[in-house]
Amino acid sequence: MKKIFLILAVAAVSLTSCSDYLADNTNVNSPLEASLPPRLILPGAQSQAFRTQAINMNRLGSIMTNAWGGNIYQFTNPLQVEYSYNFDNNTYAAVWDGLYRSVNNFQKIIETDLPNQGNFIAISKIMKAHYMQYIVDLYGDVPYFEAFKGQQNLTPAYTDDAIIYKELIKELEEARALIQNPSATAEGVATDVVFSGNMSRWLQLANTIELRILLRQSKLTDATTVTYLNTKYADLRALNNFITSDVLINPGYSSANNDKQSPFFGSFVRDAAGSTTNTTNTLFTSSKHFADVLNGETGGPTAGVIDARRSRLWTLVGGKVVGTDQGQKPVPGQNNTSNPTSRFGLGLTNYVGANTAARTAAGSSKAGALMLLSESKFLQAEAVQRGFLTGTAQTLFNEGVQASFTYLGATIGTYLTEIDTKPNFGWTASTNKIQVILTQKWIALSGIHGVENYINYTRTGFPVIPGSINGFNLQPSRPKRLIYPLSEYNANSGNVPILTSAQITTQGPFWYVP
Repeated sequence: MKKIFLILAVAAVSLTSCSDYLADNTNVNSPLEASLPPRLILPGAQSQAFRTQAINMNRLGSIMTNAWGGNIYQFTNPLQVEYSYNFDNNTYAAVWDGLYRSVNNFQKIIETDLPNQGNFIAISKIMKAHYMQYIVDLYGDVPYFEAFKGQQNLTPAYTDDAIIYKELIKELEEARALIQNPSATAEGVATDVVFSGNMSRWLQLANTIELRILLRQSKLTDATTVTYLNTKYADLRALNNFITSDVLINPGYSSANNDKQSPFFGSFVRDAAGSTTNTTNTLFTSSKHFADVLNGETGGPTAGVIDARRSRLWTLVGGKVVGTDQGQKPVPGQNNTSNPTSRFGLGLTNYVGANTAARTAAGSSKAGALMLLSESKFLQAEAVQRGFLTGTAQTLFNEGVQASFTYLGATIGTYLTEIDTKPNFGWTASTNKIQVILTQKWIALSGIHGVENYINYTRTGFPVIPGSINGFNLQPSRPKRLIYPLSEYNANSGNVPILTSAQITTQGPFWYVP
């Protein structure tokens, strides 16, 4: 399993310049690695892990939940792998590689021998739980107890995914204990690029991540699991302390060079020189399905209701979002000039300014969203609706929608009242409140934390989304997980399970119940 240990994603940091957090990675074969204190490891670990979330995981989820489409007027049959559902061991392998490398860095901090590092250890445990959950959600059984051993174990055994989930809860509980019972001599966390060392906010994030972990298991009905979940929900009810604002990360993003750009902007919009040549800016547009929902098109679930977030999520063409059907084939002679489609909007890109250089600088420096307040509110709304937490589900739902508008810079106006009468979309008119919650969550997180939507769809079937068209589906349904990467089959063949493209359309992680 050599991929886990190839890179220690530690930035060479300066205590006085946060922009240096994005410097080159340190060579793992250098003696420097063993002597690096947590304060130097943490910002690089946070930044590199988020890069995988903002680019690869976001793209995967936004395409697979039919929010993004391909620009068929400039590319021939774009996104065929995603549209066909025919994943192999190269499909989104960067998710595995990127997350394991980053979690390895957090584990280095957790295992530090240095004294007074409780705050760094707590943060790393929370980050480890955040990202290991997604590894389990996307792959099922994975290396855990024997992972992160470096040269001591290059072929780690796989751990049952249900067991890993319980271990992640333990990590969060241990992090909470460290935060709630701080050492008088604990070192401050000045190099934390998420909360700047505010441990009260880290405590809120730990609780919110635990709620997400527990909700994934909401369809499991065996007595042992139900008893376990009820105990953990009781703990969260007693704490009643979840994130109250967007969780943002910014290690000093700038347009100084491509490596220092905010990862979404640098990958999907413009490079540091302001060019689209080295980005995927022209590849993506809105899917027609997502555009129809935002535009309130006749015949759709939001007929007659225009979503003011649309101009923040996508640029408008002729006063509306214009996208392509997933799987739509171009007509000969058409091009992007004669058939313009929408591009990522200002709420995602912050691409504003007097000229290209100013706009590129503004977009490159935009903070990333590790977890939005809207996600927290929708998690709480679902938990209350299912009877796991106390509160008013509709109020939390409304707050989640409002938080989404606020983050994107849109004015909500009478939107909540307008959608309230729409079956399968508005609260009052719908019998299935879980569908309503997860449909709004889909809008709020698309293009920002898209993978969460994909996993929610696998878990619940919501939001209801159409498949790709024109016979692109080589497999019968969307994959429920990813196939282990080729690097695993090459380097850890004695342990890695063998999976086919067909199998992953029916087999999900332990919490998946058809």
